[in-house]
Amino acid sequence: MSAQGASPTARVEHILPAPIEEAFDAWLDPRSLTHFICPAPGRASHVSVDPRVGGKLRFVMSFPDEEIEVTGEYIALDRPERLMFTWRCSDTGDLESVVTILFAPVGEDQTLMVITHTGQPAQLVAKHRAGWSSVADQIEASIAQRRAAH
Repeated sequence: MSAQGASPTARVEHILPAPIEEAFDAWLDPRSLTHFICPAPGRASHVSVDPRVGGKLRFVMSFPDEEIEVTGEYIALDRPERLMFTWRCSDTGDLESVVTILFAPVGEDQTLMVITHTGQPAQLVAKHRAGWSSVADQIEASIAQRRAAH
């Protein structure tokens, strides 16, 4: 990992109401991702993933005034502790950045999820931090809803 402050970084921590394996796996299932990968008030209109190192991912995030396409490639899949992928976004001129998601168990049925997005333009850090905070809230709600249904 790069030294702290070496590049502009958006970082979000969130406790999820699920065991670590379930929290990790939610990020690799396209049906699950559809429910949380796009920050509110948008929605994911397309999600495709090939969850293996070197595999591609693609999200289309639809907002009232625009659509944003995100593409990337998985760099690391260390189940259940770490997930890394590149992030190229149509609204940043396809500049490549990196998203790292770390998972740590908290008791038996909760997981600390830490999302770190590095290598983005400094002026986008606050926007991405807000977006990842929304994603974290939505994955929590999605997991809680799925668990309540079972």
